[in-house]
Amino acid sequence: MIYSCKSPVLFHLWNRIDVVKKTFKEIQKTKPNKLYLSSDGANNLEDKKKILEIRKYVENRINWKCKLSKIYFKKNLGPKFALHKAINKVFLKEKRLIIVDHDCLCDNTFFRFMDELLEIYEYENKVKIISGNYICKNLISFKNSYYFAQHPITFGWATWKRAWIENDIHMRDFNKFSSFFWLLFFFNFNIVKTLYFYNKFKLTKLNRINTWDYQLIFSIWKNEGLIIRPTINISKHIGWGPQAYHGKHKDDLSDIKIGKITFPLKHPKNLTINKKADEIEYLRIRKLYFWRSMKFFISRYISKIF
Repeated sequence: MIYSCKSPVLFHLWNRIDVVKKTFKEIQKTKPNKLYLSSDGANNLEDKKKILEIRKYVENRINWKCKLSKIYFKKNLGPKFALHKAINKVFLKEKRLIIVDHDCLCDNTFFRFMDELLEIYEYENKVKIISGNYICKNLISFKNSYYFAQHPITFGWATWKRAWIENDIHMRDFNKFSSFFWLLFFFNFNIVKTLYFYNKFKLTKLNRINTWDYQLIFSIWKNEGLIIRPTINISKHIGWGPQAYHGKHKDDLSDIKIGKITFPLKHPKNLTINKKADEIEYLRIRKLYFWRSMKFFISRYISKIF
């Protein structure tokens, strides 16, 4: 049976019609009562044609009764600001929100999972976001439908206004000296983990990483927050390719399949982090980013030679 989504959904568009056709099909199935469409402005005339085509494509296929709101930017804000500003605008009206980027494919059970947990944890200030992603494959067995984590993945996610307003896109709380030692304590003196995230945060603050999600991670950790993660992967990124801003090359994450979570949900008894799942995931992601960086530098080196 197809589930109809009760929470507001923000669908963030970009310039790839082939990807949007796949991802929007799942939103069509769930028929959210409130749908927000956001879209960044174009970089050039070619992009402008694609973006206008995609906006029209999605608008013409809203074949159910819903309250539609459009947040279309005229100028190109880039990955860092476009989605962030769109979420800010939605939270002027809403208290909770499901966010689906144009290249994130979500199973229908994803929407029910988000709906139920947005309701249950609305007033639990320690819980900051709900993710649809699980990448540990079959390395851990679980008794419950979800667990609490330290590390978020935002390929289909949800949050509340109370949590989002803690997020500072400019990372004004990040200090080169004190933040390093704060992270060192935060990670129990794990120097490798500290250096990895310190470098990511520093580059993000310096605008050398054009993204919005490291700021979110930083704010969650600074506020001692928890992330809900399902024990079955119910959403995934499918936007790999040369036109992608991030993730131009496929890696191990692209092969993770989408499953269906079963209901009624089985809930954890305590708000405690599953450290084993977090560590397995962190090591896997670090390994993927290492090989992705190696491929990038090798390809650049070869291109200079030839």
